[in-house]
Amino acid sequence: MAVLRRPRFTGRSMVITAMALFLVVVLASPVQTYLNRRDTLAATEKQQRQLQAKVTELQHQSSQWADPAYVEREARSRLQYVRPGDTLYTVLNADGSPKAADGTNPPASGVARAGHQGSWNATLWGSVRNADAAS
Repeated sequence: MAVLRRPRFTGRSMVITAMALFLVVVLASPVQTYLNRRDTLAATEKQQRQLQAKVTELQHQSSQWADPAYVEREARSRLQYVRPGDTLYTVLNADGSPKAADGTNPPASGVARAGHQGSWNATLWGSVRNADAAS
């Protein structure tokens, strides 16, 4: 008795394979779009968290600048403002640049110094005296 072998590819298996390939082709684009949008959403949420942290930091700085004591402290340290009757001492490095209070040198500015120059008011008063001596 001979055993009958069924063919490997029947019409039914070919239809099922064709339907599976059709579904893969049809669903590939929406799945890719979904994945791209999910990645874009994650990047946008990360950027939003970073911007929110920056806003929080700026709000904190704004609240600090609203405090008159903080403004006075910053004016004293950054601009060397003093109250009437106070004496301001500035320690200079060997090259004539001011030395920072913490022992480190402040960052170099874009202005090159030719030599040690006095404060602006000393320069102004010197020019007034020179003008008076010339006349």
